[in-house]
Amino acid sequence: MVIAKTLKVLEYDKILASVSAEAVLERSKREISESVPSSDIKEVEFLLKKTEEAYKYLFTYSVPNVYFFSDVTESLDVAKKGGTLSIGEILRVNANLKSARIMKEGVLAVNDEGLTLLKGICAGLYTDEKFEKDIERIIISEDEISDDASPKLYQIRKAIRNLNQRIKDKLNSFMRGSYAKYLTDCIVTMRQDRYVVPVKSEYRSQIKGFIHDQSASKSTVFIEPEEVMELNNELKRTLIEEQDEINRILRELTGRIAGIEGFIRYNYDNLVDVDTAFAKASYSYKNKCSLPKINDKGIIEIFGGRHPLIDKDKVRPIDVTLGEDYKFLLITGPNTGGKTVTMKLVGLLSLMVMSGIFVPCKDNSQVSIFDNVFCDIGDEQSIEQSLSTFSSHMYNIKNILDGINDKTLVLLDELGGGTDPDEGSALALAIIEKLLSTGAVGIITTHYSRLKEYAEENGNIKNASMEFDAVSMRPVYKLNIGIPGSSNAIEIAKTLGLDKDIINKSLGYVSESRVSFDRVLKKAEETRREYQRLLDEEKSIVDKKRSELQVIEKEKEKITAEKEKIATTSRQEIKAIVSDRVEEAEEIIAELKEILKQAELDSRAVFKANELKTRLKNSQYSDTADNTPIELNTVDISQLKVGDKVFVKSLGTFAIVEKINVSKKKLEVRIGDARSTVNIKDVFNREKTEPKKITVKKSTVYNPNALREINVIGKTSLEALTEVQNFIDQAVVNRLEEVKIIHGVGQGVLIKAIRDYLKKDKNVSEFRRGIYGEGENGVTIVKLK
Repeated sequence: MVIAKTLKVLEYDKILASVSAEAVLERSKREISESVPSSDIKEVEFLLKKTEEAYKYLFTYSVPNVYFFSDVTESLDVAKKGGTLSIGEILRVNANLKSARIMKEGVLAVNDEGLTLLKGICAGLYTDEKFEKDIERIIISEDEISDDASPKLYQIRKAIRNLNQRIKDKLNSFMRGSYAKYLTDCIVTMRQDRYVVPVKSEYRSQIKGFIHDQSASKSTVFIEPEEVMELNNELKRTLIEEQDEINRILRELTGRIAGIEGFIRYNYDNLVDVDTAFAKASYSYKNKCSLPKINDKGIIEIFGGRHPLIDKDKVRPIDVTLGEDYKFLLITGPNTGGKTVTMKLVGLLSLMVMSGIFVPCKDNSQVSIFDNVFCDIGDEQSIEQSLSTFSSHMYNIKNILDGINDKTLVLLDELGGGTDPDEGSALALAIIEKLLSTGAVGIITTHYSRLKEYAEENGNIKNASMEFDAVSMRPVYKLNIGIPGSSNAIEIAKTLGLDKDIINKSLGYVSESRVSFDRVLKKAEETRREYQRLLDEEKSIVDKKRSELQVIEKEKEKITAEKEKIATTSRQEIKAIVSDRVEEAEEIIAELKEILKQAELDSRAVFKANELKTRLKNSQYSDTADNTPIELNTVDISQLKVGDKVFVKSLGTFAIVEKINVSKKKLEVRIGDARSTVNIKDVFNREKTEPKKITVKKSTVYNPNALREINVIGKTSLEALTEVQNFIDQAVVNRLEEVKIIHGVGQGVLIKAIRDYLKKDKNVSEFRRGIYGEGENGVTIVKLK
């Protein structure tokens, strides 16, 4: 159990306040604010798992947050005892039922087998949508029951309206008659739920009736004329009947609530549990937190850690490791350099993880679960107990040493400070040795060189320092593990303009060994920083080359994929060509068989057979260069002579020119022993040309990044229809099957215009309004052909 003092010093309450602000229910906010870290690793794993699931439900699957409802515990107690709930109380119970139903539907709709904890909780939530709708039908608002709550109430209220009108008509007639001169004003008003008229005091005797009230000035009395007394009496009786019926309806609803009050309490408890997990997830999302690995061995590996209470844009992330190769870090360096912030960071992130809250660091970080976290940070001077700062620190450390074990995190700021340096450093060494003997882990800050030397010699404690720019004399807020730091007090004072004589004298008072030690530290720090700079440059170059290599690999994959696509397309085209050629060949062979059936073959039959043979030869498919397309040019008949070799397109082969008839533009050609007359238009020369490149027309390819929805809220009908038309055209081009149009509800003008257009669009197969979770009537879902 972490003590309250530690929680206060590390400002754990501020983290809880930020988390509780993300919760919806008041009880959730209260329970988060009052929660304490757990030392049970199983419980912590359970809490972190719920937060992780909530994170996915909210930010991966867009499940809606918990629907708000007020605490209904007292109302359920009344119902259970047989009392009658008010209209407002019944509405609050209904909000509980509605919240449970919405959460259950949202969570169970997610198909992810890895999400089990919250799904198990939500699966057990009680829902009764019929009862919900009954309440919504019966109750209009916090103080009004619907006329349709029951047939009897409808009839009663109808009678009340009729009576009101009859009374008003009678009184209006009364005031327009001879009594008008006795009235203060010609208006009908009410006193004690009865209709009255304002009469001048001096004429009160002129109007028979009952006086119900008089004005403050006593100049007017309010009289119920005897003409409407019976009607007022009847109205009063009817109003009583109305209230009796309302009470009966409320008793009936309360009875139904009493029958399920146990389920409603169960809903309340479990919705608070879900709301708490969702609040932690929302906090983690807003603060860019991540889920670290956890252990109970005291191992801490925080990479890119940020203090959660410091603006993330102003704080520099740091890396902190301890608990495995060494148990303690001894952080040294100048004041305001970030030593205390680093120490608080480790403690606070540990407490957050122990509470099931993600922490602001990189994903590969690791945090331990501790039985206790002790800290002694800041000025602990106590006037009430007459304790100095040093005495107060010693008192705290004494209590820490009394309760420490090997599963404890210890954070000590300026150990041994506030007293004589020699005695303080000696005492600090003894305390460190005691801490190391217990197996605890922790962080200690100091300015003592003696402690730095001890850390260099002992493997269980590691020197570390907050980086300091020796040139600008400013802290860099970076933790360097393995390197002790210098306080740089005299150098800082010099930079701030302290008198040179004072600076020089102070240097003379510092021991030679101390000066030498600090020089070594500074030189080591300068060397380390130069090495780090070179390392960063090398890393930058390697990252750049790696990035370039990734781009090349992606391009290579893209080219390979495109090549495969082209190859696939080519194979399909070749298959189609082969199929066509086979079909053509079969037709030619069939014709040849018919010719060969003849008893005697004349020259025409032989010529026809040769023609078919040539066509059959040309129809053969080959993927060699001989089949590259040839380019044919028409022939000028005046340029031809007998014996020329020409290509006859209709015959699909070459022939020798035998005779030329220029006037008729005809040729007699010979193919083997067969002769034929052909038109000059059917004759071509073969010309040697480069093979034509066959281009394959690219088919439209589905774009995975194509827009699937459009938002036209706030547009005019003309603007919206233009955008919708373009949007649907693009969706068709990208082969989308379904798209969403977000238009809002408004007054319905935009909805009508868009849906009228969709009825006429030939690309639209059908459309519908959105269902719950899609936007309902504020969106239209369009299915494309």
